[in-house]
Amino acid sequence: MHYGTIIQTGWRGFSRNALVLVGFAILYTIVAAVVSFGAQAVAVKLIEPGPHVLQFIAYGLLLLLEVVVHLVGSVALLTGALMAAKGQTFKFGQLFTETRQLFNLLGLHVFAAIAILLGLLAFGIPGIYLSVAYWFSAFLLIDQRVSFLDAMAGARALVTPHWFDVAVLLVVIVAISAVGVLACGVGLFATGPLAICIGAAGYLQLAANRR
Repeated sequence: MHYGTIIQTGWRGFSRNALVLVGFAILYTIVAAVVSFGAQAVAVKLIEPGPHVLQFIAYGLLLLLEVVVHLVGSVALLTGALMAAKGQTFKFGQLFTETRQLFNLLGLHVFAAIAILLGLLAFGIPGIYLSVAYWFSAFLLIDQRVSFLDAMAGARALVTPHWFDVAVLLVVIVAISAVGVLACGVGLFATGPLAICIGAAGYLQLAANRR
């Protein structure tokens, strides 16, 4: 993997669409925080004595909404990062062109998490391997519009020959995100989308080399 090219491609794509990506990151964070606050407020009411039928229903709906918000946010950021890494300039509405992949992405998160957890319980090494091997699976799912099982298998086949290279790239991406955390967390609105754009550039480079 050519790390310099990957970082430059991710940076160029991000800077070309920074206003859209950062704006969406801020909006996504606000919406997610409001829904989470509402769920916590209802949860407090459930502790109080008395019947809580309506509160239970409201709490369940808010938890479901929380999941939907996070899935929509993930799909939008992945879509934007892929377009940015491909050199495209896009508008806010174009982030939502792949929202039909929501259930696919949910399946990917659930199955990948279970596989990684089982791998960690099995002496740790398989879980560490899978946590890196599956990292590009969400990009592959959005980019190639495949099922989550095909995305997991495809990502594993793509990453395995370059596992250590991808692991190093992940360290770099985590370090970039950490810079945003150090800036009182506010910097994450920029470094978060930038890190995803760099990840998309890494995925595209591996996918291109495999063809």
